[in-house]
Amino acid sequence: MHNDDSSESALSAEQTYLFDTFGYLVIPDALTPLQIDRIKSTLRRPAEQWDNAEDKSCGPLHWDTIWRDLLDLPSLSPILEALLGDPGLMDRRTTSADLREPLPTYRLDHINVHTDRGQGFSGGMLHGGRGVNGAFGYHDGHFQNGLLAVSFELYDTHPNDGGFACIPGSHKSNVALPPLWRDLSKGIVDVVKRISAVPGDAIIFTEALTHGTLPWTAPSERNTVFYKYSPHHASWTSDYFDPDDFRQYDDMTDRKLSLLEPPNARYRGRSSRPRRISE
Repeated sequence: MHNDDSSESALSAEQTYLFDTFGYLVIPDALTPLQIDRIKSTLRRPAEQWDNAEDKSCGPLHWDTIWRDLLDLPSLSPILEALLGDPGLMDRRTTSADLREPLPTYRLDHINVHTDRGQGFSGGMLHGGRGVNGAFGYHDGHFQNGLLAVSFELYDTHPNDGGFACIPGSHKSNVALPPLWRDLSKGIVDVVKRISAVPGDAIIFTEALTHGTLPWTAPSERNTVFYKYSPHHASWTSDYFDPDDFRQYDDMTDRKLSLLEPPNARYRGRSSRPRRISE
């Protein structure tokens, strides 16, 4: 069970400052070694939200229980609620007569699985940015994000190996990225920061942050899993999940099913689609 504290308590004062200032957080030990090994052993192929040929009945959430567990990790869900959730909606839910665990006030938008980042990868393109992949804001003690990514590294990424990088603070920029900086295969300017991680770490970043993939120089492979979340009423992709496609799994809780709902208002008193028949 998740705790019933308000979302503000999920982030320390230091984490709140760091995310507001830099646009990302590294959460150590978000996954256990056993969970990392399970993900590696059940990973089947790359997955992208824009692959129209992909049959969702064969997507990552059907590969194994661990992929569905990633939807609602106790180590991350309170942080996601604080960064992305609707505090007004959560307040109404936690003060209602309904004693069941409150549902998340955000949703899973899409999943990316990168398995093609071995030695010799020359680098990707810097992308994202304010007004491109989602707004960012902080008002009245609450964060607002249009799209939020959780990156799970499955292998060590040391500072000089490559991997995820960003321009810290660019989520607040009002000026477009200089075109000459965009292609990381042609050079990396000093403002681009390399973010190292070890298996079990989760890198949470707003898609308003300018980010990309550095050239990979290590002999080891690099596989990365991205779960990307949006506010409950908004979506980046048009290919929505449907909770009805996952009710057959015993491990799917109301919380997990609610995260797979299409964007909607989730107004008070609304009949909730995720409620399991057994309840």
